[in-house]
Amino acid sequence: MKKLFIAGFMLLFINQISAQDIAGSWLGLINAGGANLHLVFNIKKTSDTGYTSTFDSPDQKAFGIICSKTYKIKDTVVIEMAVINGLYKTLWDGKDRLTGIYKQGLAHLPLEMKRVNAADIAKDPVRSQTPKPPFNYVSEEVEYDNADKSLHYGATFTRPNGDGKYPAVIIISGSGTQDRDGTIMGHKLYWVLADYLTKNGIAVFRVDDRGAGKSSLGKDINSATSADFSYDIEASLNYLKTRTDVDKKHLGLIGHSEGGIIAPMVAARSKDVSFVVLWAGPIVGGGRTIAGQLGYSLKKSGIDSIAVGAFINLSREIFDLFSSAANTDVLHQKITPVFDSWKKGQPETTLDALAVHDRSIIGQDLFTFYDRLYEMPWMRFFIIYDPEKDLSKVSCSVLAVNGAKDMQVDAKSNLEAIKEILTKSGNKHFEVRELPGMNHLLQTAETGDVSEYEKIDQTISPVAMNIICSWIKLHTK
Repeated sequence: MKKLFIAGFMLLFINQISAQDIAGSWLGLINAGGANLHLVFNIKKTSDTGYTSTFDSPDQKAFGIICSKTYKIKDTVVIEMAVINGLYKTLWDGKDRLTGIYKQGLAHLPLEMKRVNAADIAKDPVRSQTPKPPFNYVSEEVEYDNADKSLHYGATFTRPNGDGKYPAVIIISGSGTQDRDGTIMGHKLYWVLADYLTKNGIAVFRVDDRGAGKSSLGKDINSATSADFSYDIEASLNYLKTRTDVDKKHLGLIGHSEGGIIAPMVAARSKDVSFVVLWAGPIVGGGRTIAGQLGYSLKKSGIDSIAVGAFINLSREIFDLFSSAANTDVLHQKITPVFDSWKKGQPETTLDALAVHDRSIIGQDLFTFYDRLYEMPWMRFFIIYDPEKDLSKVSCSVLAVNGAKDMQVDAKSNLEAIKEILTKSGNKHFEVRELPGMNHLLQTAETGDVSEYEKIDQTISPVAMNIICSWIKLHTK
């Protein structure tokens, strides 16, 4: 009994000691766009005063995102997530509670967190299409650097069994920090596609984004844009060219979402790229894409279609001003007459529906709303950049696929833009396909809304994968 008492006392003592430090796992819940999302910070102590941490979003099934800074000053804890333009500033109660504000982009949300054990954190659901070993192909974990050694990458290379040389494709992820598998809400999006393609004779290279998995964060991540990420893809191309099991005459790119504008950047510069697949690429431009997404959010909230259309038109006009504004002061000068003219042309019913008052709209100060977008380098580039510039220079074969129910990147307008640009530039080796009943991930969907992604067990429609695979095989003969 004495030994048991001593052991129990020591365990209690150890727990009390550990509770006097912020190291450990912390779990909280935020409301993002109507959806409740769990967030986890995993904090490690590196010295008497130093800390590092990683960030998880279990509901989105994103894990191990590297936080750029973690520090504590008295009872204040600050965690910076440069890779997602995020910040959590909080007060620690000295025991098991953190109470503060979580900031990411335009969002400023209250976030209370509690100390938890690993067992308290939800694990990935197993989706029916997630690949399971043993695999009937070669799967190799690799690491490599860019030319000047400023960035390190972790990746997985898969190829069919045998000693031949195989056509190879790099999957380019969409916006936000993603691991090599494209993990989102339990779906291993890029792994499922890679598994399908590899089983059908095509080698696939999927790479951790900067700050995810084994890829380093690099310097100045806050200022990184799609153009910077395009050079990550070039580094991956250079790595593939060193492999003896890759057919260097048939190197391709599959760009998903933001990756759909990065792929043409690379293909326009590099003769090594022999084919490109644009998967829900926002070729109409970031301004129109973001305006459409904002409009869709308003429509979901119950605002009538006329008012939504008016807001989309205003946003497009303002986004057009970003490229000629050297700073936010200049942007304000340009926005004022545009907004005043727009406001005069709207019926009272529209102004009421959008809660327009003086310089506010939808309950937010107009300047503050657009300033926050302008002040994010990645977002400003996305809005200003014209994808036609690079897509018109792509002379290799191009397949463009979009789900007809995609609510993030409109299928009709983007496919029409791709067709028009490539026809005008003289590319005679392209195909555009609108896939009925499919969403942004190319899942078979009912509404196409983001909230559906998690509810659907299917990760990618086999029909969509077959279309992509058959097209690649046809163009790599």
